[in-house]
Amino acid sequence: MAQNQEPIVIVNNVHKSYPKKEVLKGLNLTVNRGDKIAVLGANGAGKSTLVDMIALTSKPTSGDIQINIPGSETEVKKEIGIQFQQGEWPAGITPKIMLNFYKQVFPRFTDEREKELIKVFGIEEFYKQQIKNLSGGQKQRFNAMISDLNNPQLLILDELTTGLDMKLQFQIINYFIATVEKEHQSLIIVSHRPDEVEALCNRAIIIHDGIVWFDDTVENIDKNYGGVKQLMQKYFDGDLKADPKANAPIKDFNPKQGTNNEGEQSNEKHKKRSWFKKHK
Repeated sequence: MAQNQEPIVIVNNVHKSYPKKEVLKGLNLTVNRGDKIAVLGANGAGKSTLVDMIALTSKPTSGDIQINIPGSETEVKKEIGIQFQQGEWPAGITPKIMLNFYKQVFPRFTDEREKELIKVFGIEEFYKQQIKNLSGGQKQRFNAMISDLNNPQLLILDELTTGLDMKLQFQIINYFIATVEKEHQSLIIVSHRPDEVEALCNRAIIIHDGIVWFDDTVENIDKNYGGVKQLMQKYFDGDLKADPKANAPIKDFNPKQGTNNEGEQSNEKHKKRSWFKKHK
């Protein structure tokens, strides 16, 4: 765990259901400031579902996600940088157009910083091309770049180096190692790559059957299992026992603190209570 135990994210008893499947089933998680957490698990376990809700881009079915960053919800969203795995871009939009737009939104994103990031992420070759026509790897690089334009307090990366050649993988991972440390950012990554987890993270969780099934430091994982690869092999072989403390209920949860991404069912209850009081 990070030495600084002040939470930046608290996920409290979160459920997420779709018409044919309940993905998250009462998940609890605390992310402290300075934590660099890898979210691991099988395909379909709910990893991307969880980070989308932390990023305030989707809502839980029930439960709460608290983001402890001061300001209005709009201001808080500017302090959460997320690199989506996929995304649709309208025709005619180029990286150049988008980056000029982002300079109006993020005062910390200057011309100087744009030049730095374009070089790191190798954007020069398609700077003026339509984003919708780019290859998957090119879109991945651009999405990773825009996640960190303004050095947000919370950075969320989903399959960071998927589809990238080895040189760019090293270049981009080394960039995030340095910038997260320098800017004192908190980091959450979704990854299937053990080397990426070990390079970027100090903590790893496994989501299984809709809850946090395992939670430990990368240092302990190396000491007890020989590394993240060996841990996950043990997990997929069915030889890793669940940690009963990993999904422990959040103590002293205060829904009045921070910005809350509250479950849709909770919102419906509030609406009904408000209507009842109004019409009583």
